[in-house]
Amino acid sequence: MIEVKKIWNGLDHLVSQLASPTLFFSGGLGDVDFLRRLPLSPDVGPARVSITGEDKGSGFVRRQAEFLSPAGFLPEESRKARIEMILPSVPAGKVATDFPVFIHFAATGDETMFPRRLLIAEPLARKGIASIILENPYYGNRRPASQKDFVIPTVSDQFKMNQATILEGLSLLSWLDGLGYQNTGVTGISMGGSMAASVAAVCPRPVSVAACIAPVGPGPAFAYGALSNRVDWEALAPELFEYFGETDSTTGSPESSVGARSMVSEGQVNQERSNPAAAKRKLYRLMAVADLRNYQAPRAPERAILVGANQDAYVPFRSVQALHQHWVGSNLRVLSGGHVSAVLLNGHHFRQAIQDVALAGSAWPQS
Repeated sequence: MIEVKKIWNGLDHLVSQLASPTLFFSGGLGDVDFLRRLPLSPDVGPARVSITGEDKGSGFVRRQAEFLSPAGFLPEESRKARIEMILPSVPAGKVATDFPVFIHFAATGDETMFPRRLLIAEPLARKGIASIILENPYYGNRRPASQKDFVIPTVSDQFKMNQATILEGLSLLSWLDGLGYQNTGVTGISMGGSMAASVAAVCPRPVSVAACIAPVGPGPAFAYGALSNRVDWEALAPELFEYFGETDSTTGSPESSVGARSMVSEGQVNQERSNPAAAKRKLYRLMAVADLRNYQAPRAPERAILVGANQDAYVPFRSVQALHQHWVGSNLRVLSGGHVSAVLLNGHHFRQAIQDVALAGSAWPQS
């Protein structure tokens, strides 16, 4: 009898293969100077949001808006940030700022706002929870002309996308704070959940978090999850070795290998270079700058609900557990199944997590 775990893992790997023929990081590391500047300062001002359109739905109002990204390092096509606000219809005697409001970040490959709006934000609006859906840099209308699809061409572009998303999330939270919203939060699925958690970790004020099937950082997903099979290791590996220097595989840092390089034979170096596992370790190490275990927990970790899938091939479940353990006081909810099955079959659990933490937020002291 076929194990259920193998079915879910197989589905995750199949979807990762079919999603795009393009490999991640086929352009290598990209802007190495940018990588060396990481992490960036999270100090940003409030977004200057301009409303560009509005229409009404059943039980909600949808507004389109835009603002200039605080991330000046983005390519020109990505500089203008676009959002959709899905707001509950305001009954008489109630003001808009009474509602909880959550910022929704995009999952890998989510180039439109439609899935988040239809499956998450509109049902939440009917429950009295407002949403702001952010279009990712490098995605959709913000995709650079040279980029074929959602697959990011270089490691530095991936970090620019993620760092810009974090800065934009912080600027939106600051904007909401200035408008008088007290019960604010961040949420997302997969990469979007990781972005939500990252925003919460560096936000100067307490915010609620619903991070769904999200890794503790990008390293576990790209080095050891299903996406590792969609990385162009042939193009990336040589640049990883050059970036870190010829490091003895038994050491762990370039600093400890300085002076020891002469003791490593050319054959050993070539063997290390041709070892796929060694390249994965180096990418994991490079991406550790975004690992949330290297940051303090949010100011109010008890306001965080983390949702993991115990047979996830994209995001190893132990990565979700690692975030939960680091965020002492957070709540961990576990789904049976894989990454894709969680999205297709358990979306109601994601909505419930947002609803629970949002409605509980009104009971927490604001500061």
